[in-house]
Amino acid sequence: MTGGLRAYQSGRNLWSWYPVLSNAGLEQLTPQPINMIAERAMGLGQTLFGGDVHSGLEKSLPSRIWTPIDDPNSGEMQAADLWRGISHNAIAAEDSRYSELSSYIAFSLTAASVRLRDASDHYHSQLLLAVEDNRQPGDRFSNVPMLDIQIAFHSVLSELASARDYLAALIAYTLGAPGKIDAMNRLVDWLSQSAQSEHGSHPIVQAIANARDRDGSDPWLYHLTEYRNQALHKRPFGQSSAARWLVYNVMATEGFAVPFISLPVDQSPLETTVGEALHQFVYLFRKMNHFLRLCASKSKYPSTPPTFVVQ
Repeated sequence: MTGGLRAYQSGRNLWSWYPVLSNAGLEQLTPQPINMIAERAMGLGQTLFGGDVHSGLEKSLPSRIWTPIDDPNSGEMQAADLWRGISHNAIAAEDSRYSELSSYIAFSLTAASVRLRDASDHYHSQLLLAVEDNRQPGDRFSNVPMLDIQIAFHSVLSELASARDYLAALIAYTLGAPGKIDAMNRLVDWLSQSAQSEHGSHPIVQAIANARDRDGSDPWLYHLTEYRNQALHKRPFGQSSAARWLVYNVMATEGFAVPFISLPVDQSPLETTVGEALHQFVYLFRKMNHFLRLCASKSKYPSTPPTFVVQ
């Protein structure tokens, strides 16, 4: 969860929230179903956003299987898996360009998700350290390992922007645009030409226009682009004054106290107050994930994963 919080599996379909504060130190709560964990997180202003499985089978190099979570009840395939299926079916149709761009989308989306997991790992370690150091609510602190969080977020922005541009290249290829149209800004410029007005009614083109509209109802793609441009062209993430400090806090609820940490982010393109980095980038990842699900449903090739029959 955001804030450096965790829920560890304690039995079949049961997880124990950790940590909470007590006079004895750090404790975990009685095991609960994941839906209750998600609801409790929401009540504390936090977000359940992923599950991590450690295989426990390997020795020197254990495997970790990370799954981003939008809704514990959704049961939907991950967008990255949908695009891997599309890539497989495109290559079966001998459409190598469509296949490779689809696989690039899947890779970048997966990479962004894993970097969010890494950031959360570092949040958790920093949270435990803050409790160990007897931090008081509202305390700001920094240390050398904080760099790991900053680098993880810098990578999240880079990978989400890469997924955006690979998708733009795929749309351009599908619409018959010149090969040089390989990024979102170039695609938008090409679509703005009067000769391409026929493409304006395409559902994906319309969705892109809405998401890029700064004054629209949900300009998430505009915000992502602004974050990315600031981090990659103006100032690396973590080099702003706000993002150089972690903040420790405690929230009381239901008879116990939950500690959490936050990382202020003042690089927001939004003209609002300073936000929290992990919350903001989980939000942008989810918006990209939802958008790529929509795009997969309109794909030239099906997203059905490969199957085989054992006889």
